[in-house]
Amino acid sequence: MNLLELKSRIKHVAIYLRKSRNKEGEETEETLAKHRERLIEIVNKNNWSYEIFQEVESSMDENRPQYQRLKSKLSEGFFDGVLSVNLARVTRDDAETPRFMNLLRQEDILFITDSERIYDLEVQEDWQALKFTGFVNNWEYENIKAQLRKGKKDSAKMGRWSNGVPNYGLSYNRLDKTLEIDEEKAEAVRMAFEMVINNIGVDNIAIALNKLGYKTNRNCYFSGHAIYRIIRSEIYKGWIVSNRLKGRNLYDGKLRPKEQWIIRKNAAPQIVDEKTWLMANEALDRRKLLSPRGKQQKHALSNLIKCGLCGRTHTVSRKRDRNDALAVQACRKKDPLGNKCNNSGIKYDIMMEIIVEHIQEKRKEILVQLQQVNEEEQTDNLKSLKIKKLREQIKKNKKAQEILQLQLEEELISFKEFKDRRNQRIFELDDLEKELAQLSDTTKEDEIKSKKSFLDKLDNFLENWYLIEGADLNQELMSFLNKIIWVAPRNSKEPPKLVFDWRE
Repeated sequence: MNLLELKSRIKHVAIYLRKSRNKEGEETEETLAKHRERLIEIVNKNNWSYEIFQEVESSMDENRPQYQRLKSKLSEGFFDGVLSVNLARVTRDDAETPRFMNLLRQEDILFITDSERIYDLEVQEDWQALKFTGFVNNWEYENIKAQLRKGKKDSAKMGRWSNGVPNYGLSYNRLDKTLEIDEEKAEAVRMAFEMVINNIGVDNIAIALNKLGYKTNRNCYFSGHAIYRIIRSEIYKGWIVSNRLKGRNLYDGKLRPKEQWIIRKNAAPQIVDEKTWLMANEALDRRKLLSPRGKQQKHALSNLIKCGLCGRTHTVSRKRDRNDALAVQACRKKDPLGNKCNNSGIKYDIMMEIIVEHIQEKRKEILVQLQQVNEEEQTDNLKSLKIKKLREQIKKNKKAQEILQLQLEEELISFKEFKDRRNQRIFELDDLEKELAQLSDTTKEDEIKSKKSFLDKLDNFLENWYLIEGADLNQELMSFLNKIIWVAPRNSKEPPKLVFDWRE
């Protein structure tokens, strides 16, 4: 098929853009704007309608919401072609490249580059040509990553900063390639070290700094975890530690053996001296060893009761002034400025009575469901109705994401609002699609087996709960319960409420 025939097949295209490193030294935003202008020029010249998918933040292949949205719409047959600068701008991951190419071939979608080269992946020559391009892109990408890793190691050995954004209280001088102290923020760091040495907990230190008006590098309130990381970081005593992680960060990386770390002492300006750093870290270690009495003993409701106002776990402890009677304590969580949560507690015995009653009701509900499952026609209708409703919800969610994108492009909402609302929609969509997949794959026999197994757990608990206690009873409850949400604001006219999250 010649070029004119291929172009005649195209009516609606997806334009995909994303940030990438720039060899010529241009700003990424400027390069992205040029690419966008060039691709829109191509579609206008050919009278194609189009939709733009642009990653607003640079990211790894597995974490690109616009790319995921593009693939979803490709699968639904929205487009005749995908237009991008080249295949590397869409994906250059070894595993993802063939998956993306297979998707194009399966849906009979053309791939178009900024040189107006059109690949028809049904044609073997085009498939091999694009596959070879993908191989070259992957090789180049891995080569660049290897050079960057080597450069970071060399910089670390020379005592230069190569760990990205500097820690709180420090700034990077690009001309001298050195770290400098930000005195205003460094004062907060020194205060944190001093308070830890004075045996003040990290949560209370965070509250103290927040009340004084200090904010993190991301302009957020401090948390106890942020203070903990500050105290543990060697950078504040002048050490630069590199090659500690294999991966991008603590969440998706892996800690290397200590002998592989690159440590340079006296490579950064000291915010605290080494003696202060050691004293603060020893104080943290001591606090870690001192475990409250309530945490040493596991009760039936340990880690099960969650605050419905702030999400924190309610502790279970004994009231010394009430003959050591057990109680679910009022929520003690404080917000970043030290204001306490308003959720009240409840007597342990009363809470257990309510829980047992709910479990008995749940047992009755499961028995009714089992009876319905055995009535095949009714079950199939119910399942079909659930699938239909889930599909409608998925469709609405995707439509809402499209509207959000349009609102952003028309500047009707800020980028922060867009990002927060889009992330919420993405999480909701993921849950809906998982539920749909599970429901679609579940046979009648699977459903009966699952419900009988769940019923056995409830029966076992109801028959034996008063005979066992402590950790054993907690284990029994957690075999069929994820959590119990407790909502009982002080001075509220509404009655307390319990919401059960079952492990069905």
